[in-house]
Order: sequence, then structure tokens, then C-alpha cells
Amino acid sequence: MKIALFGGTGPTGRYIIEEALRQGYELSVYTRAAGKLSAFGDRIEVVVGDLNNREAIKACIAGADAVISALGPNGQKAQEKRPVMRGVGTIISVMEEQNVHRLIQISTASYRDPKDGFDFKWRALVTMFKLMANSAYDDIKATAELVSSSRLDWTLVRIPFLKDGSAIGQIDIGWFGKKKLGMKLSRGNLAKFLVDQVTAKEFVRAAPGIADRS
Repeated sequence: MKIALFGGTGPTGRYIIEEALRQGYELSVYTRAAGKLSAFGDRIEVVVGDLNNREAIKACIAGADAVISALGPNGQKAQEKRPVMRGVGTIISVMEEQNVHRLIQISTASYRDPKDGFDFKWRALVTMFKLMANSAYDDIKATAELVSSSRLDWTLVRIPFLKDGSAIGQIDIGWFGKKKLGMKLSRGNLAKFLVDQVTAKEFVRAAPGIADRS
């Protein structure tokens, strides 16, 4: 089976690539800077382009069984509003065109799922994030809404603060306000959960929160 990965050169990307290879997947990785993936040699297919390049996105997704998107706001001032949502919109359109149904997208508690309860701690953090980084908050929320309204077999994986580290611990999974979820998650644990969702059925068309188990 083949995975098309977007956001593979970000801080979590290396963990996702290593986990996908460990599980035996073929992998095509989309990037603007192929040199950042040189350490993987010919173990992965590298497709170069930006999120406005539909033809390059089509080349990356061609033949894939699933798409994992680790795309998120990068903190740099964007030239256009909601750049991640626009890029993911193109990815969804190409997936529909190529009859690829499975999409796993990283998100955060900025997107509120109908299954969520009330959690003061997380609501306060989201409110603070919205005030301090409104453009990023808006892009994350709009991206999740776009994914959840699509016809794909999507999963939104809502994450807390990330830290470097391997997949060595158990995680808690559930909905904010209904499951006690911690504030941290190792990138290795995230990568394993993302790759596991390629074939898992439990969270299809769902948006669980995940965190390291304390």
C-alpha cells in the first residue's frame, strides 16, 4: 500500500516517514525542498511543488491508497488568507478526482467537534490562541471544517502541544470534555497513530483528540 504525505519536512514529518517505512508502506512525500529529505535516499518518492501546484499534487497522490496531511500554519506571515485550508482544498479535490478516499489530517482543539463536552482548560487555551494568533487559529479551524464536510473517509487527529520523542508510550484518545486528555504528545506517538489510521476503521469520519498518557 502507498501513502502520500504532505507536510513531511516539518518537525513531525521525519517521524511519520520513519513510521510509515517501518510498517512497510510505499511513500510519496510532497515538499518544496527535496534536499531536506535526502537522508531517506531512494526509500521514498519525493515530489517537489508548493500548495498551489495542482499538477505536482496530482503526481504525489497518484497511485496512493491514503493521504496523510501534517500541514499546519508555520508561523510565517502568509501572502494569502487561510493557506493551509486552500492547499488541503486542492488535495481533497485531487483525491476525489483520482478516487482516493482515505484522508488523515492533523488538527487541534481549535476545531470543536459535535461530540465534545465542555472542558474549561482547553477552552481557555483555545481562546488564548485565538487572541494571540488569530490567522493561524482561523486557518486550522477552517481546514478542519473543510475536511469534515468532504465526502472522503476522513479522520481529523486533534493534538495538544508536541514534543520530540519516539513512540514509546501509550496514548489517551477521546473527545475534549468527555475524556481526560493531557497537554503533551510525543511526535513519535503521533506518527504511529497517524499511520495506524490508514487501515483502522474506528475513527473514520471522526475527530478524536489524542495525548500522551501521563
